[in-house]
Amino acid sequence: MLKDKLVLLVDDEPSILRATSTGLKNRGFNVHTVCGAAEALREIHNLKPSIIVSDLVMPGTNGFELFQEIKKDGQFKSLPFVFLTGVDDYYAKKFGKDLGGAAYMTKPVDLDELEQIIKEKIGE
Repeated sequence: MLKDKLVLLVDDEPSILRATSTGLKNRGFNVHTVCGAAEALREIHNLKPSIIVSDLVMPGTNGFELFQEIKKDGQFKSLPFVFLTGVDDYYAKKFGKDLGGAAYMTKPVDLDELEQIIKEKIGE
């Protein structure tokens, strides 16, 4: 059941967090939002998300760095991670895929596509 699984949504833009979170909640997902990578790193152990959907370009720690930091923790080694960004660049997509990201999506968010990816990755 989707309500039993937590989507951790990470972005530095409150409007993106609001719109994406609302869209996913309306589709039956349990969503927790955090504003930036530092907050995600502080919250991840308490939240134990089923999947992370993270912006790529954020001040301080970017999405790629956040991914690498989270994956250092054996508890989260197999946690699916979706890169969500305004950067539609072949090399960035390739880098995200090579790192082991579950998906790389560009903004504006296509909620149908994001829903499909999340369901596929968390086994719904």
